[in-house]
Amino acid sequence: MKPRLLVIATVVAGVSLVAGGAWSAAGADPAQAPPGTTCTWGGTPAQPTGTFTISPGVTNIPLDAPARFYVTGELAGDPGCTGTLTYIGQIDAGGTCSFATFEGEAAGIPGITHFAGVGVGPFGPARLYDKDGKIVASENADVNTVDNIPHYLDCGTPQGFTGGNFSSVIVFVDQQ
Repeated sequence: MKPRLLVIATVVAGVSLVAGGAWSAAGADPAQAPPGTTCTWGGTPAQPTGTFTISPGVTNIPLDAPARFYVTGELAGDPGCTGTLTYIGQIDAGGTCSFATFEGEAAGIPGITHFAGVGVGPFGPARLYDKDGKIVASENADVNTVDNIPHYLDCGTPQGFTGGNFSSVIVFVDQQ
């Protein structure tokens, strides 16, 4: 299924496209990572280094309108898992701290252009898509971090939960 985009955001200048990495060649369309390739994004559960912001913050009351969503972190892991991956998108209207759908543009891994997912509590698994709308990888974010846990009570405030840190694992799948 091709992700629905309500807001198309401009990708932040300077986001690495993993130039010269294992998945790219100068002057050519970058090759897709092979199935089974596994990357960490934003560190590890023990040392999360990825960051995200949500504006306006999510609360226990469903959003009246979409919230802007920005996520970034360094890639590591298998060959080709280098550089910075960035999401720019939205949490859809109706989203809350306990459940939300989200989507947007992705930059930083050759061949991946969009993401879409469903967040349940502190977990936000997403599907990663190529320009043709094919699912090429799964991404499993974890925002259940030591730094974020005290801010879960922000869900009960007017400002809401506005961001924090995370770690994630990305696994490339067979497109056939």
